[in-house]
Amino acid sequence: MAINDYCTNTEIKAVMPDQTWSITYDTLFTTLATRASRAIDRFSGRKPGAYKVDTDVTLYFDGSGTDVLEIDELAAAPTSVAVAETGDLTSLTTWAATDYLLEPYNALDRYEPYTRMAVDYFNGSKAVWYAYPKAVKVVGKFGYTTATPDDVKQATIIQAVRWFKRGQQSFKDTGAIAELGQLQYTQALDPDVAQLLKHLRRVTL
Repeated sequence: MAINDYCTNTEIKAVMPDQTWSITYDTLFTTLATRASRAIDRFSGRKPGAYKVDTDVTLYFDGSGTDVLEIDELAAAPTSVAVAETGDLTSLTTWAATDYLLEPYNALDRYEPYTRMAVDYFNGSKAVWYAYPKAVKVVGKFGYTTATPDDVKQATIIQAVRWFKRGQQSFKDTGAIAELGQLQYTQALDPDVAQLLKHLRRVTL
């Protein structure tokens, strides 16, 4: 499965308009985009490509034995949900979209993923997520979002440019601003990047 980057080499070049960039830089800027994207994934505690998921994958979950099932982050409504209602993994029953609700209800409007599925008693025909191992099969776009959020794109561009500029200084730990008589110390992530992504950092208990 392809893992998407969060910006393009064209978008990186666009923020450095003081020079005309030849196509010989495209490979380098694309590489920097990839590395910055993966650094952002690690910083926020998410799987590679989580902020631009466009391909369905299949995941299995243990049945909870209740009406609520905790799932991995899901960036869109699932393509299909099937359950081993008798515990037989070779005999799955496909549930209709009316059999369950995706929670939080307004997640996509807030540009956030779904993290739970609740049995819909009133509109469906199911009562519980059957408590068998690996009983629930969900096919869908697992990740945070299907389209890269603006703040993630901007953070990726900033980090890629920062690495490029540092490379021009032979990857020194500090960079000088001669006009101001200042030295800039290289940190793990650019401070602007960390600030842009602070609200996306995943907290696990």
